[in-house]
Amino acid sequence: MSTQSKRRRGPVVRSALVGVVLASGVVVGAGSASAAPGQVSGASFAWGLSGEQGGGAFFGGCNFLSAGKAGDTGSSRLWTQSDGFYATHDGDVTVEKPDSAGAWSEPTWTTKCQDPNGKAVTAGSTTSLTGNRVVFHNGTGTVDRSAGTATVHWKGSFTSVFYGGLTYWSATDPTLTVKADGTGTLTATASGYGADMNDPGKWVPLPATTVTLAHLSHVELGESGFTVTPDYLGESVSVPSGTTGQPAKSAANEAYWGAFPQDFVGFQQLTGQSSYWFTSGGARDAAKPATPLSVSYTAAGGTDDPTPSDPATTSPTPSTTASTPADKPTGSPSATATGRGGCELTDGVKGGSLTWGFKKSFRSYVGGPAGNSITAADGLKILSEDLAVTGKDSTGTYRWPFESSSAYTSADDFTVQYGGKITYSYPAHYFKVVIADPRLTVHGKTGKLYADVSLTVSAPGSKPTTDAREDVALASLDLTGGTPRTSTSGITRTVHTAILDTKAFTFQGTSFYQKGQQLDDATVVLSGCTGSGNASGGGTDAGSTGGTGGSDADDSALVPDLQYRPGDTLASTGTGTPVLGTSAAAAACVAAGLALVALARRRQPAGAHR
Repeated sequence: MSTQSKRRRGPVVRSALVGVVLASGVVVGAGSASAAPGQVSGASFAWGLSGEQGGGAFFGGCNFLSAGKAGDTGSSRLWTQSDGFYATHDGDVTVEKPDSAGAWSEPTWTTKCQDPNGKAVTAGSTTSLTGNRVVFHNGTGTVDRSAGTATVHWKGSFTSVFYGGLTYWSATDPTLTVKADGTGTLTATASGYGADMNDPGKWVPLPATTVTLAHLSHVELGESGFTVTPDYLGESVSVPSGTTGQPAKSAANEAYWGAFPQDFVGFQQLTGQSSYWFTSGGARDAAKPATPLSVSYTAAGGTDDPTPSDPATTSPTPSTTASTPADKPTGSPSATATGRGGCELTDGVKGGSLTWGFKKSFRSYVGGPAGNSITAADGLKILSEDLAVTGKDSTGTYRWPFESSSAYTSADDFTVQYGGKITYSYPAHYFKVVIADPRLTVHGKTGKLYADVSLTVSAPGSKPTTDAREDVALASLDLTGGTPRTSTSGITRTVHTAILDTKAFTFQGTSFYQKGQQLDDATVVLSGCTGSGNASGGGTDAGSTGGTGGSDADDSALVPDLQYRPGDTLASTGTGTPVLGTSAAAAACVAAGLALVALARRRQPAGAHR
């Protein structure tokens, strides 16, 4: 079997296979069908399932569609071209994706992970999508427009592949049923292989199961077809206890909150893809809603596969809107004075702290699923404030302890070294990331945050590898929009951060982030007193080792009350909750892989860097 096709039927370009529906919802097509009940032939439907079905993956390049029922890889592993599993047409089934002009054509093994402009899709953005879809041809059945009912059957299969092949399933012989009340279903026989995000070695054949691919509402049978977006938005779903569930609907996620049909999600619990078919609080949530499904048909004896007038108008554009983070506050958080003097900066920085959680969406992505861990060491405190996952203190922001300062001219010109280490471990996605010993250098209204960083990757079937680097320029600093606040405790200010180095968050060419993408805001306290203790009235520690410096000194003034810290203005991880970013990136995926990071920590005196 060719890696590009299994059984060739029809031209390579099949954009004319589906009746077009304009953005207005008006059906346009060739041929006409009687308003009376009648047989239809040459029926087609085109559907991309969801934006995520063509999105970038944190491991394996991308998620994609393949024509036909794929064979058994024997384990949860990446597909290769030589496997021969990938196909763009098989019998009456075709896979296609649009180009920059909106014209549909069959992709190749090389182009399957590219967006319409030929750029590789990335997991760092929920709008970076291939737009691929599957098209079934030559369906038969009946349509009764006067009664508003229809039943159409198709022969053939397609395969839904996630994380480059680490998990996949197939749907065979779909049937469309439309009732007189305008509701309908698209069902098929699902099959595939069982995987488990918590057990990468699991790989078992799944029994054929009839599932509901889509529930439809407000279907209006047009003269030659219709287009409708399957029910997703506002739909709830239940999952087994102990698995990634659906968070509550909120103002932050209501634009894309929902789920595919319950029995479909139940089947995906076996494949390991479950949380990719409903809002899970993960980074990719905004790409998960169902995309429009287009159906075309002609009366018996009519022309097969009616030709749409404009193929571009049938493009299944995801109707997802990521919520926009609130504006950043322009003020600076207040330091709480304890009444003791001597903490003003008179002869250099002697203490203080850095409160910075790296990125809230990443904390959610790692901190949500069972089996993962976020751990602090070397004096770093995880605070039970600014939680990325409700009820999980390990997903709070961090307080990095002061170590030393090599320079201080003003609140706009200083260099401070902090200690501490945070480790993110996601075994099911095969990665561990470590960030340690941040160092701030500020000159004017800009600066940089340096840190020791490492990425450990342990992909299936390969020996774990670690890329550990010291004193990396991890993030840029922006001090505009806020002014320093001076008190007897010292100087407190808010700093906006954005990622500069994405290497530790990139695996197989796919990155969580793009350079310049917003990270968490940081709160910096520069004090003339030694120590880095808790703020008066501030957040509590969620556990870790103790802080450094200060010993028995009253350090309460050296960390600001977190109620003054910026709110959820974090960007997405491509994953984040509102966007591959802000609220959560905890996407349970199947035996999927991602880059791991083990951070080899090396601490240098701040005086070595200016």
